[in-house]
Amino acid sequence: MTEIFYTNINNISLSELNLKRVPTYRRDKIQRLSHKSDKLRSLGAGLLMEKFIGDKPVKIGDYGKPYCENGKYFNLSHSGDYVIFAVGDDEVGCDIEREKPAEFERLGKIVFHENEIKILKKAKNKQNYFYKLWTRKEAFIKCLGEGFHFKTTSLDFSLMPDRFEYNDCTYFFKEYMLSGFKIMLCGKKNDFPKDIVEVKFN
Repeated sequence: MTEIFYTNINNISLSELNLKRVPTYRRDKIQRLSHKSDKLRSLGAGLLMEKFIGDKPVKIGDYGKPYCENGKYFNLSHSGDYVIFAVGDDEVGCDIEREKPAEFERLGKIVFHENEIKILKKAKNKQNYFYKLWTRKEAFIKCLGEGFHFKTTSLDFSLMPDRFEYNDCTYFFKEYMLSGFKIMLCGKKNDFPKDIVEVKFN
């Protein structure tokens, strides 16, 4: 079963105890970051990995996507005060974005299919539709593990909002909301949990 968790970085301390819980490469990365919020997001990601992956060997794929040698697939994303972590028995991708006003049609032309742009222009709630599509595309691409060099304008998600057929495979989607943030989960199995679960660290 696919599971998804989140942590609020405001509840995390940059203590020596927490830093010792993450691998050396993660501690080094945290030390190189300038802003406290960036440090906390990186630490939050490391703590979630430590909790659900532990000391299992993690490798990096050709396009930078990490995977675990114990057969577990996982993905991370962060925005604002939140870090999310998805884990399952098959490929999984996740994305979190804060819903806020923007030039939706202009931004949409960068990543959306022409059919999606047509619907966006007519949408009563452009903000909601924009972030629904944006997070779905990013979660899907992260699930594929091919990076954002992928030509997203070739993908049309406007017909079936909860699934997408690609290369003879069906990918499923599940949307969550968290305090003004839209979260999208993508996987090859339609076994998503009802709710996203909070994980607290000292």
